[in-house]
Amino acid sequence: MIKWLYNTFKIVSKNIQITKKSKYKFKEKIIIFNILNSLYFKSVFFKNKNEVTQDIFQFKVTAYNYNTLLFLYKEIFISNDYFFKADNSIPKIIDCGANIGMSILYFKFIYPNCSIVAFEPNPKAFYLLKKNVEQNNLKNVVLHNLALSDNRGKIDFFIGNDEEILLASTIAERGGEENFKIESDKLSNYLNDTIDLIKIDIEGSENQVLNDLVLSDKIKSTKNYIIEYHHRINNRKSSLSSFIKPFEESGFEYNIKSSFYATGVFQDILLNIYKEKLN
Repeated sequence: MIKWLYNTFKIVSKNIQITKKSKYKFKEKIIIFNILNSLYFKSVFFKNKNEVTQDIFQFKVTAYNYNTLLFLYKEIFISNDYFFKADNSIPKIIDCGANIGMSILYFKFIYPNCSIVAFEPNPKAFYLLKKNVEQNNLKNVVLHNLALSDNRGKIDFFIGNDEEILLASTIAERGGEENFKIESDKLSNYLNDTIDLIKIDIEGSENQVLNDLVLSDKIKSTKNYIIEYHHRINNRKSSLSSFIKPFEESGFEYNIKSSFYATGVFQDILLNIYKEKLN
């Protein structure tokens, strides 16, 4: 009992620090702190594998367990890594790798009138994505249950059995034990207008999507990109410079965010790519 109380005190203290560092107003920070604690205690006491639902700001969010909700809440809402400054109040957003929809809810939180086209190939994640969009009555959101690549057709898809992390990929080593064919399409086929933001987190397939954007000459049709780049995935040689080069050649600037642990290991690198506004 004493050990549990001590660990709980440590978690709550950590949540206080996380809340203080978050870039929200005071009233919002109170909500953030309460949600953090609620998700933590629910993840401890409710270990069931059924669907669970949590109120996050004005949204109801459903996942397969509270650990997933806690992780995604921290990764997206608290980190604010997907924040961008739109030059209008109704930005057009494309979400590549929407998972269960936490990123969509975040975009609707910062830009309530935005329009979103989202892609998620994992059928288990897509089920919850659709549910989270529908139960929050989100308008101007279009969902596609398919993968993005530089070719249109059927491709191999690998998915894990652990619903806690919903890991899936077109790369066998990055995905899981279950393998089946899914539909794929080119992102360029959906870029008929100027897009304010394209967010990409597709577990190693970002190179194929970039190749499509370059070949179709659609890379310049977007004002901002937020990309989770999977550096040295499966011990591949470093190739970040070749990934960034097409953006440089198209007049984009960028910022890079990553945590460094050790040399020669896989890293998730967040790329915030943008066009500088002229004065």
